[in-house]
Amino acid sequence: MIDVHLLRYALAAAETGSFSRAAGQFRVKQSTLSKRIRHLELRLGLSLFDRSTQGVAPTPVGLRFLARARTILGDLESLSAESQALAKGTAGRLRIGFQGSLAAGDLRAIFETYRCSCPDVELEATEGARDTLLAEVQRDQLDIAIVAGEVGVAGHRSLCLWSEPLSIGMARGHPLEARAPLYWTDLRGLTFVVTAADPGPLIAAMITARLSGPGSAPKIISQSVSRDNLVSFAGGNCVAVTAGAPAATDAALLLCEVHDAFGPTRLDQGLHWRGDNANPALKRFLALVGTRYGRSLSDVLD
Repeated sequence: MIDVHLLRYALAAAETGSFSRAAGQFRVKQSTLSKRIRHLELRLGLSLFDRSTQGVAPTPVGLRFLARARTILGDLESLSAESQALAKGTAGRLRIGFQGSLAAGDLRAIFETYRCSCPDVELEATEGARDTLLAEVQRDQLDIAIVAGEVGVAGHRSLCLWSEPLSIGMARGHPLEARAPLYWTDLRGLTFVVTAADPGPLIAAMITARLSGPGSAPKIISQSVSRDNLVSFAGGNCVAVTAGAPAATDAALLLCEVHDAFGPTRLDQGLHWRGDNANPALKRFLALVGTRYGRSLSDVLD
């Protein structure tokens, strides 16, 4: 196997036309560089340079050898740079699962920040149901899932970075329209409509936890529609409950936040990943997201 340093010595000698000047580039003695190149020629069985008192010049066969050597060194430098980028997480692939809209808000901001910071990382995004995404993280089919609610899966790491307020959609003119702030106790006796898709089941559980009593439970209807269309089902004694604000609402409908004793009720949105996932791109992603929310990487990984 040919020592890479010998290729560098030979190329430097060809470019400078002098063993002495080439030796100066590597801070070695001229005699050392000359002996090393001679050793290379003997090993190859080729004469790479014509030597004279004016310096050195590649032989015809030396020109062919040096052209190939230049390509090899260029490939090695590219390989080194790519390997360093992979190790730093600025290259490679990151598989992200998410639920929710990318039209606006924190989720969109996270994606935009990451794509701008790591344009050479292949971003593989999957939108899906909460349980499906978490199962794919467990099976190492996803690096990270961004979903609502807490997760108690062994071996998973989780971090809540932001939350979305629960919005109540009702028809304008509803008796509760003038109630501000609006509390859960104000909603007793109403019918609630939520999405069948995530995070509808989590929202339904939150409604039940707040309004259930001895021998009674709130009436909740699940509709297989998007968050943006859910508010259209509000009317009369029926109110829609969703996380965040829909992209647009009918002028005949009103959206408002609902409060607990400590302020607006919010649904946590969290990052969930396997603790043994060694993908550098994941570590980079966590660092960037942590910085956005004022958290250091040690906070995220500890």
